[in-house]
Amino acid sequence: MLTIALLLAATSLRAQQLSGSNRALGREILSLINASGARQAHWGVQIVSLRGGKVLVGWNQDKLFVPASTAKLFVAATALTRMGPDFRYLTTAESAGSIGEGGRLQGDLVLVGRGDPNLSGRTLPYQQRTEREASPTKDFEDLAAQVVAKGVRTVEGNLVADDSYFVWKPLGPGWEVDDLMWNYAAPVSALAINDNVQFLTIVPGVVGGPAAVSLEPMVSYYELDNRINTLPRRRELPGGGTTAEGRSLSLDRQPGSNVLHLWGQLPEGDPGWGRGLAIDDPPRFAGEYFKQELARQGVEVTGSVQVRRLEASTVADLKGAPGANASRVPSAAALATRQSLPFAESLKVILKASQNLHAEMLLRTLGRERRGVGSMEAGLEEVNGFLKEIGVRDGDASLTDGSGLSRQTLVTPAAMVALLRRMDQSEYGSLWKGLLPVAGRDGSLGERLKGRATAGRVWAKTGSLTGEAALAGYALNQRDEMVAFVVFANHFNPSSANTTEVIDRIVEAISRSR
Repeated sequence: MLTIALLLAATSLRAQQLSGSNRALGREILSLINASGARQAHWGVQIVSLRGGKVLVGWNQDKLFVPASTAKLFVAATALTRMGPDFRYLTTAESAGSIGEGGRLQGDLVLVGRGDPNLSGRTLPYQQRTEREASPTKDFEDLAAQVVAKGVRTVEGNLVADDSYFVWKPLGPGWEVDDLMWNYAAPVSALAINDNVQFLTIVPGVVGGPAAVSLEPMVSYYELDNRINTLPRRRELPGGGTTAEGRSLSLDRQPGSNVLHLWGQLPEGDPGWGRGLAIDDPPRFAGEYFKQELARQGVEVTGSVQVRRLEASTVADLKGAPGANASRVPSAAALATRQSLPFAESLKVILKASQNLHAEMLLRTLGRERRGVGSMEAGLEEVNGFLKEIGVRDGDASLTDGSGLSRQTLVTPAAMVALLRRMDQSEYGSLWKGLLPVAGRDGSLGERLKGRATAGRVWAKTGSLTGEAALAGYALNQRDEMVAFVVFANHFNPSSANTTEVIDRIVEAISRSR
């Protein structure tokens, strides 16, 4: 009797939690959740018709979830609304000194970053996937060429990397220490270079010797401690066994250290291995590279590389003040200028490619442009103000970073759907939908939801952390009615749960519904 009572109680609770007018779709979604290996996860779903605002399905829609990268939608929507699609970033090389006889520049040369995330050789406009046809440092090469064209041959001073457009707080709260070495947790700076990442490549060397290791750009920045051995090609031995085991690689760089330790083994003939590694101090790296590039183009800098930062301890109020707009007018002392493409192209990279660094830089740019302080705190003040304007209830969205890498960021499905509905109704509605990954077509959904009901008919932002997954956006159902939806899954075992597959099946059910 006790077992029956518990089952009835669980069934009653399930019935109480499920809401919305499309009960058949709701029951199908619950069936998918409960039939999967992810049934132990914490699930939240809300689906709303854009035509009339009717809630079609609700399940835990008022509970808080870790949204992972779908959190980027909040920052992107606020920035698009507040700054407009035609905003442009500006990067300059400046000097207050004069150019004298023989091309001698009296004084420091200052490389000024103002939050442009695309100083990377990335091909823009973004077309379906990330492309890097140019050198990852092309923009710095072009700036150096402009300095040369002004007649500078010697800088009688330092090369100053000016990162003070942002407050120097390069890591977000709640970022995990295991992430900090990798490209997706690159430190945030106003002066960025190549997504603040070095590309590491390891390939076999001569058998018995070390593997060949390369870093791009600027291999000399880190000291390499390479203890990876190259072993003979794996083959059977007459007495049994093989000549070598497979690839086994490990690497480590402690925070604040310039020593990259690598160890393990790599068989000859192995295709090699590569990853993006976070640059520990991006402004200094950019300054060192720019000085090196100037030298390559014939300009000597007699001094050293210095970094100009804005320390948080020197800022009276990190939240800034409304209306304290920043100026983007080039300085009269600019010797070289690089202006970005319109802001909408940068947003497309953030949302389609789910670029963490770009989202974090955008959050700080939002604070600088709207509140006069390039801090995470000022940016979040703008986001929270926007969410209040669109009717998101207090406590339904608690954001602590811009990218969703922090597990301290929590939102409800209802808050996410409120954002999606407002952006659809805004003056930027068509542009906004076009910034999102398209199912089976591009971005982070290029290889997902490729069936007839979903391909080209779902526009949504993905989210993924270990044990957390999400998808939020828009879908057309079988009546060609557009709906806004969000699916959150938290606290699942990634080694046994097929959570992403379940999320996709839920979206397929939405697209097949009437």
